[in-house]
Amino acid sequence: MKIKYLILTIFFPFNIFAQEIDTLHNDTLQRKEMLNEVVVSKSVGVMNMRTTTLNVQKITAEELKRAACCNLSESFETNASVDVSYSDAATGAKQIKLLGLSGTYVQLMTENIPNLKGIASPYGLGYIPGTWMESISISKGVGSVINGYEAVTGQINVEYKKPQTANKVSVNLYANEAARVEANVDAAFVIDSTLATGVFLHYSDEFWKQDRNRDNFLDMPMVKQFNGINRWYYQKGGFMSQLFLKGMYEKRMGGQLYGETPYKIDISTQRYEVFLKNGYVFDVENERSLGWIVNGNFQKMTSDFGNQELEISKSIKDLERLGRENVYFGTPNDTIYFKRYSGEQLSLYSNLIFSTKFTKEHKITVGWSVNFDRIKEMMPLKIDNWADGIFRPKNEFTTGVFAEYTYDLCDKIIVVAGIRGDYNRYFNKFLATPRLHVKYLPVEQIHLRATVGKGYRTANILAENNNLLASNRKFQVNFAENSLLESAWNGGISANFYIPLKNRELTVMLDYFYTQFQNQAVIDFDSDPHSVIFSELNGKSYSHSFQIEASMEVFSGFSFTAAHRITDVQQTIGGVLREKPFTSRWKSLLTLSYYTKFKKWQFDYTLQANGGGRLAQPDTANPLWNSTFKPYIIMNAQVTKNFKKWGIYLGAENFLNFVQKNPIIDVENPFSNNFDATMIWGPAHGRKIYVGFRWSL
Repeated sequence: MKIKYLILTIFFPFNIFAQEIDTLHNDTLQRKEMLNEVVVSKSVGVMNMRTTTLNVQKITAEELKRAACCNLSESFETNASVDVSYSDAATGAKQIKLLGLSGTYVQLMTENIPNLKGIASPYGLGYIPGTWMESISISKGVGSVINGYEAVTGQINVEYKKPQTANKVSVNLYANEAARVEANVDAAFVIDSTLATGVFLHYSDEFWKQDRNRDNFLDMPMVKQFNGINRWYYQKGGFMSQLFLKGMYEKRMGGQLYGETPYKIDISTQRYEVFLKNGYVFDVENERSLGWIVNGNFQKMTSDFGNQELEISKSIKDLERLGRENVYFGTPNDTIYFKRYSGEQLSLYSNLIFSTKFTKEHKITVGWSVNFDRIKEMMPLKIDNWADGIFRPKNEFTTGVFAEYTYDLCDKIIVVAGIRGDYNRYFNKFLATPRLHVKYLPVEQIHLRATVGKGYRTANILAENNNLLASNRKFQVNFAENSLLESAWNGGISANFYIPLKNRELTVMLDYFYTQFQNQAVIDFDSDPHSVIFSELNGKSYSHSFQIEASMEVFSGFSFTAAHRITDVQQTIGGVLREKPFTSRWKSLLTLSYYTKFKKWQFDYTLQANGGGRLAQPDTANPLWNSTFKPYIIMNAQVTKNFKKWGIYLGAENFLNFVQKNPIIDVENPFSNNFDATMIWGPAHGRKIYVGFRWSL
C-alpha cells in the first residue's frame, strides 16, 4: 500500500492527497465497525484535511449528492468559501469567486493539471458533470510552485472517478420542472490486476422555453450538451500510467422568443482533452520518485448575438478573406444588429517532477514545466483604440524550473518553501515566484497555518469576457495587445480547532487572507454607462477576506455547518479607488443534514444569506438601474430515499422564489444602446423543483 501512496504523491504535489489517503484508513474521517461480518461505513461529505500543510477542504461525492449537482458550477451550494453567480442574464455563463475575487484568479485543475482557462473561462464550469467527480479540493491562498505560477487566490482541483475503485456501473437521471433532462452513465472495467478502464457518458438538454417574468426574453438559455470520457489505468510494481481522453459538444440558444427581427443568442462549443501520466518509484524508504504529466486540449467556440439573419460568415478564415471593409456589422449610425466572437485555443502542458527525501525531516521536489497556449480570435465589432476586429494569433510559450523544500519536525512544525523561475516568451519577461507555507501544531486539537507568496496570470481580455457581448456597450481596450500579464501578492493565516464534546467533535475554522495587486486588467463599467473599458491598473487594488466556520455531528445522523464571511474588495476604477461592483460584502451559510438508520432516508437543507454590494454607476441623466443591491436569501432543500442499490431524490432550488427584478436593462429594445444583460447580481430564475434517480452496481 505504501508504494501506491508514494506514486500518488507524484501526481498530487505537496503531498496533500497522498498523506490524507493514509488518514482515511486510520483516522476518524472514515470510521468502520465490523460486527458479525457486517461492515457499517460512515461516509464523510466534507473533509478538512488535517495532515496537509495548506488548509485544504475536500468535497467528496457524498457531499455532492446533497444537492442537484448537475455540473461543477453547481457543486459549491453547500460551501461557504466559494461563491457562484451568473456573469450575465442571457448566456447562462457562471463564474466563481474566492476571497471575493473573480475565479480567473483561482487555478482550476482537473486531476492536478491546470485547465479551463482562456476561451474556456466563461462557460467552463459547465463542462464537468457532477456525477463524474470523485472529489473537489479547495485551498485558499497561493498554491504549490509545482503546479505553476498562476494560483493567486487559491486552487480548486477536480478528481474524476477512478476505474480501479469506482462502481462497475453507475446511472444518474435528472429532470426539473423547466423540462431540463440529464442522463449520466459511467462504467468501470477491471481487466486484470494491473489494468483497468472507465467510460463516462453525459447528455443534457432543455425542451421548454422559460419566460416566467414575461419580458419576451428567455430566463435562461436552452443548453444541449454531449460529453464523454475514456480513461485507462495501469500499475505494475513501482510503475503507474494513466491515459485520459475527453470530448464535448455544447450548444446554447437564448434571446427573444418572438418579434419582427428577434434578438437571438447562439453559442456553439467543441472541446477535446487528453492527458498522459507516468510515474515510477525508485526507492520506497526514501520516497524517491519521478513523475511526468503531459496534457493537451483544443477548444473551438462561436458566439452570435443579435439579428442572425445579418450573419455574413461562419469562420475566421472567411472573414479574413473578405477583408476589413466587410468585417463589421451594423449601420452607419453605429447601431449594432449583429455581434460575433469566434475563438480557437490549443493548449499544451508538460510537467516533469522528481522528489526525494534526504532524511526523515528533509524532502525536496524539483522539476521542469512547459506550457504553450495558441489563441486565435475574431470579433467583428468596432473597438475603440483598436484597428480592426480580426486579431493575429497569440502564441504564448512559457517554460520554467522549480524547487520545493519541505521540513517536517514530527508533524509539529512543517515548513514548505518553494521558488520557481519562468520565462514567458510572449511578454518577454522572466517571472520569479516565491511561496512559503507553514503549519504549526501547539497541541493535537489546534492547527495553525500561514501562507504567503506571489502569483501571475495572463489576462486574455476578449476570450475571458466574450459573454459581455450580451450588452450593447461599446468596447474600449486600452492595451496594445489582447492580453496583459497580471501579478499579485497573497498572504493569509488560518486556525483550525478540533474541540471534543463528549463523544463528538466540534470543528471551528477561522481564516484571513489579503491580496494586493501590482498589475491587473481592470474592467470599467463606471466611467461610461454605455461602454465597457478594459485598462491596466493605475492605482491600488486589493481584497480582504475573513471567514469563520463551525461544523459538527450533533447526534448520530444529524450534522450542521454554519459559516460567515466578510469581504472587502477595492479597486482603482477610472482613477478612483472604489468598491468593486457585483461583489457581496458578506455571506452567511447554514447547512443541515439528517439521515435515518442505514441511510434509508436523508434530508438536506441549505440557507445562503448574501450581503448587499455596489453596482456599476448608472447614467445620472437617465438612471435605468440602482447603484447598489440589497441582501437576499436563497434556500435549497432535498429529500433522498435510498434502497439497496438505487435511490430517488426530490428537491427544490431557490424555493422562496427570489429573483432579481428586471435583470436585463431595456429588454424591450435589444438593439438600443441601453440594452444590457450584464447588470446582474442575483438569481435570474426562480424556484426549480427537480427529481432524480440513482442506480449503481
